[in-house]
Amino acid sequence: MSKKGSTTKSVDRVREGFIGLAGVVGGRRLATAGLVGVAMITAWMGYDYGGYYVDGWGLAALVLAAGLLAVALAGFLGGARSWWSVAATSLFIGYAAWTFLSLMWSPNRGDAWVASGQTLLYLIAFWLVATLVALGASRRWALAATAFGPGLVAIYTILTLPIRTDDYFVSNRFMGTVGYFNGEAAFLLVPFWVSIYVAGTRRIHPAVRAVALAGAVFGAEVAVLAQSRGAMVAMALSLPVYFLFSGQRVRGFFALAPIILALIVAFPDLNEVYQEFLAGGDPRAALEDVTALIWLTTLGAGAYGLIWGILDRRLGRSANAGRAGLILAAACIVPLATAGAFTFAERVGNPVSWGQETARAFIENDQTGVEESRYLSAGGSDRFTLWQVAWEDFTENPILGVGSHNYEATYYQEREADFGTLRQPHSLPLEALAERGVVGGMLFFGFLGVCVAAGLRERFRNLNSEGKAHVGAMLAAITYWFVHSSAEWFWQIPAVTLPAILYLAMLVAPWRRLRGGEDAFAPSDRPLKLAGVGLAVLAFATITPLYAAHVFKESAQNEDNPWVALRTLEFAQAMNPLDPELARREGDLALRIGDVPRATQSYALAIQLNPEHYAPYSVLGGLYEQIGQDERAAELYQRSLQLNPLDPALQENAARTEAQTPEESGESGASSD
Repeated sequence: MSKKGSTTKSVDRVREGFIGLAGVVGGRRLATAGLVGVAMITAWMGYDYGGYYVDGWGLAALVLAAGLLAVALAGFLGGARSWWSVAATSLFIGYAAWTFLSLMWSPNRGDAWVASGQTLLYLIAFWLVATLVALGASRRWALAATAFGPGLVAIYTILTLPIRTDDYFVSNRFMGTVGYFNGEAAFLLVPFWVSIYVAGTRRIHPAVRAVALAGAVFGAEVAVLAQSRGAMVAMALSLPVYFLFSGQRVRGFFALAPIILALIVAFPDLNEVYQEFLAGGDPRAALEDVTALIWLTTLGAGAYGLIWGILDRRLGRSANAGRAGLILAAACIVPLATAGAFTFAERVGNPVSWGQETARAFIENDQTGVEESRYLSAGGSDRFTLWQVAWEDFTENPILGVGSHNYEATYYQEREADFGTLRQPHSLPLEALAERGVVGGMLFFGFLGVCVAAGLRERFRNLNSEGKAHVGAMLAAITYWFVHSSAEWFWQIPAVTLPAILYLAMLVAPWRRLRGGEDAFAPSDRPLKLAGVGLAVLAFATITPLYAAHVFKESAQNEDNPWVALRTLEFAQAMNPLDPELARREGDLALRIGDVPRATQSYALAIQLNPEHYAPYSVLGGLYEQIGQDERAAELYQRSLQLNPLDPALQENAARTEAQTPEESGESGASSD
């Protein structure tokens, strides 16, 4: 038997196995289980620093790549072949390919490699989810899974808060298991509107609806502890999107009312935790009080949701029930909205003047009001300077960009104020343009636009009230994610971005189930199958070395014996020879064992791998100064200072070494004259 024939038979056996399993379990149930599994991966990464580190998102990407490989080998990728899904997937593939190509012009190719791997994670998740939905997976249960996952992580954080207060709170703000204030808030709030849908739909059991409503209250109140102004703005802008496009607006009002009431009741105590930290008071006592209040309001919302769900089932679909619901919703929302409008007007006075003052405070980084609550201050985020640098990167490199994940070096070169260590421009749109140029920007925004347009088209043409509710919830969640991401670096935090990718895939996937003789498990065309297999194989080839290198790097870092650590680090460098951080760590270990020549060589390699960043020049300059080669140290410090002119430590180092070599400088000047 030929090798080709053997491979074909193996693929056929895989396909037959899937079809057999689908026949036993039910094809739609099997696809739904897979979709729920993808959704729950998000929650797992939320527990593990948001999946920021390679060992978090890399493992998730490998699991999803294995799933895509199985689906592709079974020949099921063809189910997602609508015009909209093909266009969106093609644009996303183009964006991923352009990210890979950016390795050719990225000064730091190690970071560009990581960016390529992360983009593959999102692409694989998108294609896999679109395929599973086309095979009959239930959007409803996938939405419920994305809503419940972050709630479970939030419960864990509150239960462990007494023993991990110092870990969860930094700079007076709650950063939780994600390890970043705004990331923690976004992780809890991206699925907020999905929770509103789940709590309000009649198609789900009352107990599940009650849990969704309780989880929304719990997550929203915990998110307040993060003091994230971006979250506040994103919630405000996503609210009208939900009610504009949802087909179940009355039910949305019913679900939202107890959450607003709970936040009004709990906010003073939640904000007091921030004030206690800021004033150096007793935050632990404030945390104990607010934790009890969070549990109380959560249980109250859950009871409300359960009673509502039971009554909802008994009332049925009568017109009187609908009118009664509208009146009750209006009675709950209108007074709250009116009171909020009057309170806002009383506090800020003239809205136009307030807007102008807020813009000024944002640009000038004015932190007035922060002592009362961060929600009352527009400054202190440094965003304006970061965005200025990103825009300059784009205008100076409009076609190609500066290279994927290569913003950091240009930030230190072009910034106008010293705001410390930063790696991202803190704006997803500007990140796409600055790092990948207009080509990357067109591919990325084109992908987003196609997904949203596909969902809106179905919403206005073909969907019933339940389907419209799906679209409204997902569009609102995507709006929250995009608005908050426009002022953050959430592309590097998969626990925040992956849910939005799932929602985009569910928007663009076919909405109508296959009928009669149509076979959802009909084999896809050979080119499509090869594309799926090729993407999965590319993911394994790209991400496995990154994952292995990270594991070896962490092992070396935790090793006390420098010789053993150095040997372990060599394995990491063999897996990822493009990472300048590994070369720098090798130099540090070589110094510990007294091997100055190797340390010098390693630091020089770090410069070669990251030539536009100031740090490796400074480190090598420090080594030369340590061994008495002040002239060489001065040259490296000067080069480092050119790449980071506002760093006071570099200014001091450069001045000191220049002062230590006056004779050499004078002789050099005389000879040149």
